[in-house]
Parts: sequence; C-alpha cells; structure tokens
Amino acid sequence: MVFHKILLLVLTLLSAETENSSDGISLVLSGGGARGFAHVGVLLALEEENVCIRSVTGASMGSLVGGLYCCGYSPAYIDSMVRNTDWGWLFSSRPDSRLTMLPLRVSNSHDILRLRVKGFSPLLPRSAISTQRVGSLLSSLTCQIQVERGLDFDSLPVPLRLVAFDLVSYERIIHSSGNLAVCQLSSMAVPAVFPAVRMGDMLLVDGGVGDNIPVDVALETWNYPVLAVDISSDPAEIPENPTMVQVGSLTYSALSARINDLYSAQPDYYFRPDLQNAKSYNFTNEAADSLIELGYTQMLQFLREHPEIPRNENRSSSTSADEFQAGVISEIEYTGLVEVSEDAVLDWMILTAGDKATSANLRDAAEKLYASGLFYTIEYSLEPSPDSGCVKIIFAFTEQEPSSIGIGMTYNNQFGLDGRITYRHLNFLNNGDHLILNAGGGERYIYTELRLLDLSSGRRRWFADYSLSGYQMKVNAFDRDGSSSSIVVTEGHGDIARGFSAGWSGLNEIGISGIIHRYGSDELQGFTSIFFSHLTETMDNPVHPKRGVRFETRVSWAPLMTHKHLGIEYDFEGAVPFLRKGTMVLNVWGQLLAGTTWNWQECRLTASRIIPGMPYYSLPSRQRIAGLAGFRRSLNGPFFLSIEAGAICDWESLLEIEESEWTWGAGLAAGLDTPMGPASVGWGWSSEFHSRWTVSVGSLSTYGPGR
Repeated sequence: MVFHKILLLVLTLLSAETENSSDGISLVLSGGGARGFAHVGVLLALEEENVCIRSVTGASMGSLVGGLYCCGYSPAYIDSMVRNTDWGWLFSSRPDSRLTMLPLRVSNSHDILRLRVKGFSPLLPRSAISTQRVGSLLSSLTCQIQVERGLDFDSLPVPLRLVAFDLVSYERIIHSSGNLAVCQLSSMAVPAVFPAVRMGDMLLVDGGVGDNIPVDVALETWNYPVLAVDISSDPAEIPENPTMVQVGSLTYSALSARINDLYSAQPDYYFRPDLQNAKSYNFTNEAADSLIELGYTQMLQFLREHPEIPRNENRSSSTSADEFQAGVISEIEYTGLVEVSEDAVLDWMILTAGDKATSANLRDAAEKLYASGLFYTIEYSLEPSPDSGCVKIIFAFTEQEPSSIGIGMTYNNQFGLDGRITYRHLNFLNNGDHLILNAGGGERYIYTELRLLDLSSGRRRWFADYSLSGYQMKVNAFDRDGSSSSIVVTEGHGDIARGFSAGWSGLNEIGISGIIHRYGSDELQGFTSIFFSHLTETMDNPVHPKRGVRFETRVSWAPLMTHKHLGIEYDFEGAVPFLRKGTMVLNVWGQLLAGTTWNWQECRLTASRIIPGMPYYSLPSRQRIAGLAGFRRSLNGPFFLSIEAGAICDWESLLEIEESEWTWGAGLAAGLDTPMGPASVGWGWSSEFHSRWTVSVGSLSTYGPGR
C-alpha cells in the first residue's frame, strides 16, 4: 500500500512537471551591443504569438532588455522607451547644463585636452564611455519593484538570471539576487568601453566575455524549453596586414570565444536573426527602429515555422510602469563620502523627506548631483521604511578626483598663437568649492588668472566669487584717423563679489573691484569701484549656438578717486534656427561712460567682439553701441559657411549722441569645427579700413584677459 502511494505521488509530480514545462519557455538573450535592440522586437513577436516567457537569462545587452521585461515592463513599453531615448546623451559624460549653476558653467574652459591628476601624476580615464546615465535610468526603473518584491530575482514577475565575468577569479558570475541595476551594468560592462563594476571582492565586466549565450544557466535553473536569441556580431574577417588596433580586437575576440566554449550548451530552439551587418556600437534612434523591426518580423516568421513552441492564450499580461506606486521618501542616506563633505552634497540635493520617489525624481536628483562634478558615479537604491507607503533612499557615491589640468590653444593671424593651461580643483577645502588657475600667453602676450567660487550656500543659490587676474601685451593700436602705434599694455584686476544664481539661466553679482593699469608710456593708474553685474545665459552651445540668448551687463561706480566716473558695459547675443541647418545670430555690445576717465578706459574692438574688415584693438571711443548680425549654415560633416554684417556708432559725450560717427563692415567666412574649436578663413570689408583677411583656429574662451 505504501509503495502504491509513493508511486502515485511520483507519477503526480512527473505529470505536474510535464504540464509545467509545456506552458511556456525559458528565454535566453545574448549580448551584442546596439544589435541588442533586436531583442525588443523579439519580445513584441513573442507576446503577439502568445508565447509565455517563464524565465529569462541575459548577458550584456540581453541583460538590459531582459531585466526590464522581468520587472514587469511590457514589450510595448520597452519598445517606446528605446525608440524615444536619446542614446547619444545617455552615454555622454557631459553634465546637463540646465542643472548646473551658471557661475560654474561660464567659468568652464573649452580645453583641447583635459586630464584628471592626483598630485602631479595624470590619471587615465576609467573607460571610454560613462554609464552614469544608463545606471541611473536602470535604477529608476527597477528599484521600486525590488522594494515591493525583494532582492531575489526569483521574486520578480518573471524569474531572471544575469551573467557577468569576474576579472579577479577569472570565472563566470551568475547573478540571482542583489541590486538589479548594478547587476545589469556589470553584465554589459564591455572592457575599456564601459567602466568595470566593483562588487565586493569582484571586479566585473561584460558577461559576453565568458558566456555570451548562457543557455546552460537556463537549462540548469528551470525546467522549460529554452529559446536562445543570438544577436552577436559575425566573426571578423582576418585582414592581410592587420593594424595594431585590429590585432588587439582579434585577440580579445579569440580569447573570449575560447572561454565561451567552456559553457556552450544546445538550446531547444536557436534563433539568430539577420541584422544586415548592423554595428554593435551604433546606438542611434535610426538603428533602434530598424533593428526592432528586424527582430520582430523575423521572430514572427520563426514562430510560425515552429508551431510546437508552447503557446498560452490565458497567460497574464505584463505590468506597465504606470502601475508601480511611488513611495514617499522618509529618509535619505549617503554612503561612499571620503573627501567630499555631506554639506557639499546637500548643496546639490533636490530631494527631501516627504517628496515622492518617482522614477523621474530619482533620475533628476542623480543628474543634479552628477552636475556638481564631484562624483564619478552616483548609484541609488530604495529600501522599505517602517512607515507604511514610505521608502528610504540610499545614495552611494564614487568620488571624482577633484584636480584636473586642461590645455587650450587658439590662433588668429592678427596676434599669433595663444596657449593656455588651466588647473582646476573641484573640492577646495572639501566643501565643493571650485579653485581655478589659468596661465597662458603667446607672441608678445602673457596672462594669469586665479579664481575661487565659494558654493557652500549653493542650495540657497548664493555664492561668493573671488578673482585676481593680470596681463601684459604688446599691441598695434589703431586710432580713428587710421594711424597705428605699437603699445605695451599692463593691467591687474581683482574682484570680490557676492552673487545669487537663478540655476542654469541667470546670475546677479554685487561686489568691489580694483584695477591698476599702465597704457604705453603713461604712469601707472588705477581705481576702486563698486559694481553690479547681471548675466542671462541660455545658449545651447557657447562656441556655435543654434538657439538661446546671452545678455551680460556690468554697472560700476568709482566715487572715491580723482577720476570719479560711472560706467555701463553691455553685451547681448541671441541665436535662433533659420532655414534648414541654418542659424541667425545677433550681437549688440558697447559701453557708456560718464565722469572723468582715462584714455585706456575707452572701448576698443577685441578678439571676441569685432566687425569684419576691422583690425583688433582699433577705434577707441568713450561711448559705443555696436551691432553684428550673422547667418551660419552647416554643411556636410563639420564644415560651415557664415556671412556677417555690422556697424558701430561712437560718440564722445554721453548726452551728445547726435555728434556720433558711424563705421560699418561686412564679410564672409568658411571653415570647419575641430577639437580646438572652429577653424575658419574669412574676408571682410569695412568703411574705415577697407579689406582684411582673417585666419583663426580655436574657441574664444581660450583668449585670456585683454584679448
């Protein structure tokens, strides 16, 4: 009797197992970089054909797509997200200017080369591409479901396994629990391209290094038929005379293939779509659209050729992202801080207790912290709070080495070659303040600048700005009668200011300024003034803007010196798109002076504000209104054409504008954008100086004081 009961129990279990294994599949998604967009189309086809996915195993890009699906996101939601994501921005390490305080943004120099340094030793980058934004996106999409269901991947709506490779033990690592977003990043960390992920004693890289199609993991973990989707690149052809880079790539592929052979297993169904030689590094929306469609159509055809693949029309539908309930933040914890103080973090933190922990809020908070420049990565996770409906946020920081050295260079045929070296420290006195030291010069020219931005009250948007600068240069100064002379100009300038920043778009400063100046053979002259300045800056690109405005004005009053005066300087630039690939730009600038002034205080054309056909450092005038309108048209690749026309209205006495004198000029230029900045050759004609050629390379930000 006992034997019959045992036999009946065994038969029942076997029957249940057989039934269980026939109502769904175990899906294996391989790695393949951007070719992994095809996985989204595969999921769409499987859902359309009512194939029930009981489990997912992923490597590299397969872990990203598969992990989101296992969290409950529908294929349609993943499809929409992939198609609408700006992948270039997602893999960019450039901070979002809209989240950066304007004083920091305008103090940033456009370097040809910038290296982090520790002491006097340069530090190489950890990877070619940052995964900060990818990690933040994945965390925002997965942390809420892990709060609800726990860290075990078997507790997800669809059980999941992810594969990575450990550089310490030389072994394949199978993730079955933990912070899902971090595990996904470790599985897709292509060596040298994306940063390796430190997890305890392990240093993890792309799962494709050891097992790009982890069929054996699915076979050993679950009792379902295995459908493997292979979107890996085709084997590279061996060139007759390979380059150094090609040899390195082939060596990596060969060693990886040998390791993959150790874990090779045969799936029940093997699907390899024809992706038409799509590149693994082509992360664009056009590529996403094409690959999703290829994966979808070819998987539909594959399923119709294999009707034996289990279907289940009564399967439960996936949960959409909108159904996840965002918890209320009860507490925020910070970990990983060593050199950076918590006060410096609070200056950049936009979340507080009582806010909703929505996906968008979490991403915005991480992006704001990243914009500080203090951190290499910002990870975050959620934990349940004892209070009902509340969560605790844990931010884990990897601090950035705060010191860097940048090199800038520019050339203009009017004054020769300029070079600049910039030392920047982003965490001065561990308070997140910025210390900037510039030094540079060129032919007949030298300058230095020291600046400290005290951001310790950044959360309230108040800041302090301290600066010292000095320069000496020998210039050809052109007077209004056309005569010129070679003059040595020396100046020292110091500012102490207190300001208020309206985020990324504007700032106001009030402070005390001191200037000492020697012009030619004149005696050393100087004065102290009280000043107020305002800056509005919404340019999308400070070098070649396509849209936005920049308005800067400075009012200074010197009441204590013999030369008592009031001065107003103003500078406006606006850019709007015009026609296809075109941009219209308008500049208006000048100054107004009242009181007793020195000759050297008169306004002159500078390297950054000049009219075509007129020489640099020409046309001195006490009062000036100058305007320049231009049209820039982008051509194929980095090339562009531009046309400019402008005029200058000058007069002597502030209230006698009717005695003004007009000068105008126009010109055209052609060039291309380079890592140094725009390189252009231009010709201009002016009413005062007739025709002139200009050859220049580099961005205006490279020029030091006085230029």
